[in-house]
Amino acid sequence: MAEEGSMTAAAERLRVTQPSLSPQIGALEKHLGVQLFTRTSGGVTVTMAGRAFLAEAEIATTACRRAVLAARAASGELAGELIIAVHMGLGARRLPLALGRLRHRHPKLQVILHEEPDPADMERPARQGTLDIVLVHRIPTGCTFDIHPLGEETYVAVLPEGHPLLASDRALRMADLATQGSWASPWFRHRPCPKASNS
Repeated sequence: MAEEGSMTAAAERLRVTQPSLSPQIGALEKHLGVQLFTRTSGGVTVTMAGRAFLAEAEIATTACRRAVLAARAASGELAGELIIAVHMGLGARRLPLALGRLRHRHPKLQVILHEEPDPADMERPARQGTLDIVLVHRIPTGCTFDIHPLGEETYVAVLPEGHPLLASDRALRMADLATQGSWASPWFRHRPCPKASNS
């Protein structure tokens, strides 16, 4: 209901009837002693108490899901959900081959992928335990998570002819590009690292 904004939409998403869902919400609110939703003519809105409950409930359900995964993984059968958040741009280059291998090795594992433009948007759900893996270009300052470097990538800045930065032979830094005006905004192109020779 919190995500759908209406009792009807929530019932359809859960594949239950609305008359059966409403009493369950009412029973939960009675058990907690607080009102989780405010009913309006346009649907439902989450109360402050509801938002607080939802945040903790998401952590609890994720922990339950991970417990099931851990038990199955220990027996050699990896199944369930793997939730990955990817900094925008990384997913198109690194993930397809890795996910293909993962699906081949663990066909019962469902991967849910979220692509985010700002790494800061991934920090809160990661701390809440609603994400299993976060892939970023740069490790945020003060990060306390387990870190596993996956490799390095090389980028090329495409600049217009006569651009001042072309006068120097040294490698460009992001700070160099950040100081340029909008008239000289470059395009970036990913250049894969050269493959190792078999010889």
